[in-house]
Amino acid sequence: MKFTFSALATTAIVGLTAGAASAQDLTCGGFGVDGQWMGGTPDASDIATADGPLTLSGLPIALEGNTVGYFSTSEAMDVRVEAQPTDGGDSVIELYDEAGALVVTDDDSGGGWASRAETALAPGNYCLTTRGYAGGGLTTDMRVGRLEHETITNGLNGGFFGGGTGGYFVGVDACTSETEATVLGNGPLDGQLFEGGASAVNTITGVPYYRFTLESPQALSIRAENPSADPYIYFFDGNGTLLAENDDYQSLNSRIDFTSPLAAGTYCIGMRALSNPNIPVTVSVVGYDAATALAELYDTGEAAPPMDGSYPITDLGVLPGRSVRDAQIAGRQATWFSFEVTEQGAVVIDAVEVTDSDPVILLFNDLGQEIAYNDDHGGTLNSQITARVQAGRYLLAVRQYSENYQGIIRIATERYVPAE
Repeated sequence: MKFTFSALATTAIVGLTAGAASAQDLTCGGFGVDGQWMGGTPDASDIATADGPLTLSGLPIALEGNTVGYFSTSEAMDVRVEAQPTDGGDSVIELYDEAGALVVTDDDSGGGWASRAETALAPGNYCLTTRGYAGGGLTTDMRVGRLEHETITNGLNGGFFGGGTGGYFVGVDACTSETEATVLGNGPLDGQLFEGGASAVNTITGVPYYRFTLESPQALSIRAENPSADPYIYFFDGNGTLLAENDDYQSLNSRIDFTSPLAAGTYCIGMRALSNPNIPVTVSVVGYDAATALAELYDTGEAAPPMDGSYPITDLGVLPGRSVRDAQIAGRQATWFSFEVTEQGAVVIDAVEVTDSDPVILLFNDLGQEIAYNDDHGGTLNSQITARVQAGRYLLAVRQYSENYQGIIRIATERYVPAE
């Protein structure tokens, strides 16, 4: 199955009588509580007969909250749903049918931090919910329209689905038992999770969904890796309920950890790319062990290790105005450096190939918060970070883009302070 454009959307929606529900009755399985009709009334909220798109403007969304708009369609049609933050926030949209089944979800297909998805809908009533990514607060405009209607989002500048600015994009349809998906592993994954797990390498265009089964409760980790694709993963149960999602887990790769065991059952991973969906992405499901997971995060530069001597870190001392050093970096195993900045200013860090290298660099503060990340600066395989810094200690991870590189990387730092 190809990554679906709306005319090819595979999610089956049970037909409903459009406009039949009142605002009090339409809850979409609990997701539509305290919502409002997007056209003002049920009759004016039928997108099939509306003169133009249905828009709710300036909607405030509190921390950990959401906002809900009701609409209907009296005939089967392709519909576009959007959320455009107006205050720099990061929106996530989810579209539910009247029974509460997730139809489609999206984070950033609107361009920037805006959300946008197109999907085929059967006649019925729907709830469009908008929330802040990771529970953040924001103010947003929300719109439902037919495909010929004007959009409020820019799209992804044509992306890899063509069309130029304002082109045609989709979110991710909910993965139900009817959704075509590639099976991960050989049978139930229980016995494979702590023996390397199960993985597959495909383009997201070619394989947007993966399915696997557990026979007993298991703690596990789900990963999607290739920063050039910038993968985004959605995790569904066997009924198409969205359980979790992730984009950019400490980098442009994605990861979801279930530290408490998931129940036995069938699960589905939905995929999309915020960059190029036509290059291979490695998708894997492995067993979750806290100590192993932490060590792996440190080893790959996905998280910063503690500076207590328990993990090898080369201390560069107080960062001078300029320094240069070479290091042999083996594959994706990160080499860690620490340094101190004595006053606020800025640092520029370059990682340049000397031999057989494609450098990746990540900068963290002493609390382990990622400050900056770079791969392939200025159209080259070299990397560069420019970051404002305060007085304090910092951690720098340097690694190769893939295991295929084992060479020497030249690491140069420059420190700048404000002019008096």
